[in-house]
Amino acid sequence: MLLSLLVLAQLAIPADSVYTSAGLRDLVARAAVSNHAPPPAFRGYRAHVETEMSLLMRDTLGRERAAQIEQVASAVDWRRGLRYQMHVLGYRAQTLGPSISSLSFLSAWTEPSLYGERILLGVQFIADKKKRAARPSHPDPDLIMAIHPFAADRDQYYRFSGGDTVTVMQSPGRAIPIVRIHVTPHLSGATRFAAFNGEIDLDATRQQIVRMRGQFVVLGKRPGGKSLVEKMPGLVAVAYCEFVNAEIGQRYWLPAFQRTELQTSLALLGRDRAVMRIVSRFSEYAVDDTSSTTIAYDDSSHIPRSTTWASSDSVSHFNRWDTSLGAGTTSTKADDFADLQPDAWKSTGATLIEVIPTNWDNVVRYNRVEGLFTGAEVNVRMRSAFPGLIYGGALGWAWTERTAKGAAHASLMRGLDTYAVGVERSLASTNDWVSPGEAKTDGINGMFASFDDFDYVDRRTALATVSHIVGSIDHAMLTVRAGAGNDRPEVARLTSGLIGGGKFRPDRGADQGSYALGEVDADLHPSASEEFVQPGFGARLHYEIGHGDLSWQRAEVGITGREYWGPVALSLRFDGGAVTGSSIPPQTLFELGGSSALPGYGYKQFAGDRAMLFRSYASYTLPVLRGPHRVWRTVFIPGVAPGFGAGFQGGWTQISDASARLSVLRLGTNTDGTPLSVATNGVRATFGFGVTMFSGTFHLGAARPVDRGGRWKLAVGFGPSF
Repeated sequence: MLLSLLVLAQLAIPADSVYTSAGLRDLVARAAVSNHAPPPAFRGYRAHVETEMSLLMRDTLGRERAAQIEQVASAVDWRRGLRYQMHVLGYRAQTLGPSISSLSFLSAWTEPSLYGERILLGVQFIADKKKRAARPSHPDPDLIMAIHPFAADRDQYYRFSGGDTVTVMQSPGRAIPIVRIHVTPHLSGATRFAAFNGEIDLDATRQQIVRMRGQFVVLGKRPGGKSLVEKMPGLVAVAYCEFVNAEIGQRYWLPAFQRTELQTSLALLGRDRAVMRIVSRFSEYAVDDTSSTTIAYDDSSHIPRSTTWASSDSVSHFNRWDTSLGAGTTSTKADDFADLQPDAWKSTGATLIEVIPTNWDNVVRYNRVEGLFTGAEVNVRMRSAFPGLIYGGALGWAWTERTAKGAAHASLMRGLDTYAVGVERSLASTNDWVSPGEAKTDGINGMFASFDDFDYVDRRTALATVSHIVGSIDHAMLTVRAGAGNDRPEVARLTSGLIGGGKFRPDRGADQGSYALGEVDADLHPSASEEFVQPGFGARLHYEIGHGDLSWQRAEVGITGREYWGPVALSLRFDGGAVTGSSIPPQTLFELGGSSALPGYGYKQFAGDRAMLFRSYASYTLPVLRGPHRVWRTVFIPGVAPGFGAGFQGGWTQISDASARLSVLRLGTNTDGTPLSVATNGVRATFGFGVTMFSGTFHLGAARPVDRGGRWKLAVGFGPSF
């Protein structure tokens, strides 16, 4: 009787602006009946779930780099009309440094089914922290519920289009035609609800949901007004989701893959996007379907949900992982939802004028050459008015140097190609082998304790650039630049910073002159990096030639990456290069030594026209204390995860001839007339080992040089370098 009434209610809906056709109206009506509740005989299921939670940054090119990855293995038990319980069996993590676990904000991270009148957002954030600390068995009453697109009251909130067959799936015993319906929220009223905006794929035979992909939008205002975060200028935040079901036993469509992704951009952080990604995969289903027993209708979104944990010892010893750490992070991309992104991120629409900096150094920095530098940056994205065209510039003032500096640029994107021109006067760093994820200056660190581990030249350039993405940004990228430049040596105008002790060192020598410049870069897997925690390996080739008052040729090769094998983690980075010329400009030489390249030796103690640097690290995490640890109320940190680690660093430079030796001398000399830098005279290397904590984030051990006799020294710190 209930099903008959529901069918009549659906058919009574008139063909109006809610549906683009009468046929679509009927299809949605049948889907609403089929997805109103699970089949009567379906009592519940148990399954194994592996979830990966990662925190990443996406840059303007689309490269993603993870700062934290946590993996959770769980056993889930859904009892129709009674409960949804998630029991955590295993946990492991990798982070860049001291961090807060994602579990500090989540009470649950999977959706048990896509049946019902309401649906949660895939992850549940607990607003009431006292309830989070007590691990409540019921959802927080402040949780925002999404109106199911197939709910009985859907016409108040949604508009529907599509309904065409997009593919035919083959399963054992039958062919399954898949139809796609596009769902758009129709937001009116002030009720605090969420709504789904995206596409739904249906099993056209049974009208069951196979896949939902889209974003959640909020209808109504938050009680009490916006939070402090929501009031921040330039904030854009979107919650995306993708729920994929699998047909189990040729009878039921149950969760197989679920992904919830929160993407945020903030003007204060530049044009990069912060991404929180939660990816879950279900397996090992055990279905309870007693066909002789039926259960009355229930709304599964209101059943009690709880998350419990196995004992700490059991969680730490869990080793039945189906996927390697990082697989969920690297198999998906933020750009998978590019078709759903908000207007501020789109390449189409009205022209946008943005004051969001592409690099915060254009806004504020502090160093021993310029002192305090302040500036502003403006970019114009033409979007639909001239697709692919972006132009803009930056302008600022160095207060101690009393000099204006800035840049102007224009770029045009056409498919996988980008064409750009630009002119710039900058304080350019002469440091070597700085990866895309590393800072190219010390920002405002120079204010504190007179710390500035960079050397600079005053550089003017005018360049044209062509970039081509090969396949995708994760695969490869080729870049060619051509133009002209002029370098002028700089001097340290400050002797110390504003706060703390210490003194700045002099700026190293450089040759002055103009030159024509050509550069070629080839990057394989540009997102790969040993400095971040996502797995993968990449390579880079660089070649440049300058000709004029200053003439040189320089070639570099780099290999970098990270990988996990169970409790074993390995990271490595190799850089090598050579520079040639009859009178090599000192600013093009290779320099090694100091915290960033060959620690254990003095700052840029070694230099040459030939160089090599190798850095590697391996760690093993013991099967103890891997679970997250509560430090205060609802705040958790990733597991203490003690273990062992070992690191090796080796570097080599060569001064190949008299011309190169004169160039090294022009870098500067000590007060006794000896050169600031010399050749290594063979490979200089250090080896260290010790105990680690927080999956290798912190180390305590000893290190010593291996290229010569030396004593073991205490090595304590964060990161893999002993």
